[in-house]
Amino acid sequence: MTNILKVEFLKNKHTIIRLLIWLLPLIAILMMTAVFWDNQYSVQLMMGQWSYFWLNMSIALVIGISTYYQNQATKFKEILTSPQDLFTYEVGRIIHGILQAALMSVIFLALVICVRFIFSSSEEIVWMLCSGIGIFLTSIWLVPFYSWLFRITNLYFALGIGFLSSILAMFLSRTSWSIWWPFDWGMLLNNMWLKGDFVLGSWSLIICSLILGFILGVFSAYSFKKQ
Repeated sequence: MTNILKVEFLKNKHTIIRLLIWLLPLIAILMMTAVFWDNQYSVQLMMGQWSYFWLNMSIALVIGISTYYQNQATKFKEILTSPQDLFTYEVGRIIHGILQAALMSVIFLALVICVRFIFSSSEEIVWMLCSGIGIFLTSIWLVPFYSWLFRITNLYFALGIGFLSSILAMFLSRTSWSIWWPFDWGMLLNNMWLKGDFVLGSWSLIICSLILGFILGVFSAYSFKKQ
């Protein structure tokens, strides 16, 4: 598994992906700051938008472009024809994607905390950190989902699915249906944890995300092995 992670790391060494991991959270912060700069709840709004839209699309872009490069180069032929177990290889790709998502989350949190000081917002930094971690954990399932989706479709179709899913999450966010829409889980948790409200329901969202991520990870790995 360590070797697989090293291979994935080296594949992205001279690509735009490494830049995107730093650039996407920065773009998100700059755009949201421009929109919410005069709103007293600017930090809460930024965290909310990150939870259902920006993190989703950032994960989709990073995994999508990585898969696109792989398809353009060899269409995974060097992996499919190697003695490497394909199931294990796909699991390694998913873990690498999770690490990338975690790094983007850390960068976003650092930036949004800076914004909090600039605007002298009242949000507790501890709750912001907890909420950011919770958003990441409720979004882990996106990595195996996009890993599979980009592999069986194409870059533009999968990005379109991700974008429309986030838009639907926005419309469902204030309805009873949001609990059944995984793209909304990060927002639901953020609304509670940012206020320091660590109720049982918020932890169930994390558990559901981890279970869904495990199921999708096994499915994606099995699908890759059988292709």
